[in-house]
Amino acid sequence: MKNIKLMNLTLKNFKGIKEFELNVNGNDATIFGDNETGKTSLYDAFLWLLFNKNSQNQTKFSLKTLTSDGQEMNNLEHEVEASFLVDGHPLVLKKVHYEDWTQKRNALEATFKGNKNKYFIDEVPTPEKKYNEAIKELIDEEVFKLLTSPTYFNEQFKWEKRREVLLDITGDLTDEEVISANKKLQELTGILNGRKIEDHKKVIAAKKKKINDEIKSIPTRISEINNMLSEGSIDVSSIEVEIAKVEKEIDAASTQINNIKNGSAVTNKKNDLRQIEMDLESIKRELESDATEKGYQVQAKIQEEKSNQAIMQRKLDDANYVVEHNKKDIARFDLEIADLRNKWNEENAKTYEHKEECECPTCGQAIPETDLQAARDKAVSTFNTKKSEELERINERGKSLTASKAEVIDKNVKLDKEIEELSSELVKKEEAINKLTIQLNALRDEVKNARMNPKYTNKVAEMATVQDEIKSLEANATEAVVEIEKEVVALKAKRSELNGQIAKYEQAEASKKRISELEQQQEQLAKEFEKVEKELFLIEEFTRIKVEILDEKINSKFKIARFKLTHKQVDGTLVDVCETTYKGVPYGSGLNNAAKINVGLDIIQTLSNHYGFRVPIFVDNAEAVVELAETDSQVISLVVSGKDKVLRIEQQKESVAS
Repeated sequence: MKNIKLMNLTLKNFKGIKEFELNVNGNDATIFGDNETGKTSLYDAFLWLLFNKNSQNQTKFSLKTLTSDGQEMNNLEHEVEASFLVDGHPLVLKKVHYEDWTQKRNALEATFKGNKNKYFIDEVPTPEKKYNEAIKELIDEEVFKLLTSPTYFNEQFKWEKRREVLLDITGDLTDEEVISANKKLQELTGILNGRKIEDHKKVIAAKKKKINDEIKSIPTRISEINNMLSEGSIDVSSIEVEIAKVEKEIDAASTQINNIKNGSAVTNKKNDLRQIEMDLESIKRELESDATEKGYQVQAKIQEEKSNQAIMQRKLDDANYVVEHNKKDIARFDLEIADLRNKWNEENAKTYEHKEECECPTCGQAIPETDLQAARDKAVSTFNTKKSEELERINERGKSLTASKAEVIDKNVKLDKEIEELSSELVKKEEAINKLTIQLNALRDEVKNARMNPKYTNKVAEMATVQDEIKSLEANATEAVVEIEKEVVALKAKRSELNGQIAKYEQAEASKKRISELEQQQEQLAKEFEKVEKELFLIEEFTRIKVEILDEKINSKFKIARFKLTHKQVDGTLVDVCETTYKGVPYGSGLNNAAKINVGLDIIQTLSNHYGFRVPIFVDNAEAVVELAETDSQVISLVVSGKDKVLRIEQQKESVAS
């Protein structure tokens, strides 16, 4: 069991608290204060130090001190420091929140760059990542919050996670364990066929909905089919005989029409007309294909010219870029040469200045004249040598720069010539592309106007002449054919009517068969629904038995807290929930603050034993509780006290090791 005790908590400029020290030495303590004196801020500071969140589990909240008009005060450091005993070993954590201001060069005022944090472990400055890793190694954030706040489990945990934690404490039951616990559930083994209960519940729900939908739809479908059935009987054999007679009359009339229409002169002219139509299509293809092919060739040439134009343009752009770059280099060379010329003049103007010392600095005796002259000559020689070398170096550098400048100028002369040539070529390319574009447009117009070609229009005129000749030949036979065709139309209408009567008969027979099938399907669906209902009953019984076993296991781990793990809906279906209760009253509806706090402490006691951790517990609004539930952890109670206008601490004197 890892035991974490809070020894001391210090706040500076945190949420309006200028400076406060909570010194509890690992003991339980009660903190009294009026509303807005900073009780909850102590807990906020404690959690912010560890996890960068407040007591509402928020990462974004205002921790800075505010002015009277609600504005944040700038240039303050906001600090929280806490001392702990972790299994008897001291640990000091500190976090400092500050504003990062930067004074830009030549700027009158500093610029706000953002908020930052500094971190310390045992007074040693620590990178944020290492600081967070150290806390994570100490205890998991979620486990810590479960163990430090009596309300966290019930108010900030979703019911699914509460259920998960409870099952983690007691150990969940397998489907096989529940089935073997009651003989009534033995059938489920075969029904599940290796499938999990929860998965099979989904299968049953889907089946039940599908069966219900189908059962509801069958009466409507049968009614619709009955409404479409025609009344009275149909003599199919007599109708079929009548249809055969009508079809024989239609065939005879069609033969008579063909004999009238198929005169030899008309036949020959029609053959001529078919040939003209084929010739006309051939001419059209010929005229359009020639212009289209030439268009493709011209278009390909345009693409080629544009590609070459793009290459030339890139070369021209590159040459212009190099020329501009070289001009900058020439200007730079000129500046350096001018600078060297000034340096040479300065160096050349230098003269030797000698300050003689006539006495020895060591013994104070006068230095012989011969020695003074030798020293002066040597100094002059050294000065002249260095001056000559420096002038020579400047000259050599000047020559080098002059040569480089000449080389760059020569390159620009060549490039200017190349630019002139490329510009001329680009103009020629543009002219060539324009000419080809005009040619392409002309070819496209030629394709559009193919039908205006004399070769095509002459053939159209020839076709019109032959058509007129055919009409003239057929004029005499037209009247006879029209009369016979009227008879054929009447016969076909009669045949359609007779076929319609047979179709109605066949539809009626198919409808009766479909009604019989739907009635059989209805019976089968009723059996399947009964089977599904039985499976659903067994699963609900399974759930009820499992919950009873789990309730007993889970509730045995707690002194006063109890948990409701299922809820019966209006339709009788059991659904999973996880609701904390105390003496039958749900936590979320009707339970008073005192009961909520003590239930929370009872839960923390069990969770502490399960996770193997004891951490400081902060009980907010503790004035609502006459007597707190027993716990082995350190308890910091926050009590509203109207008479205490500043925070007051009462500490229980206990051993830190307890």
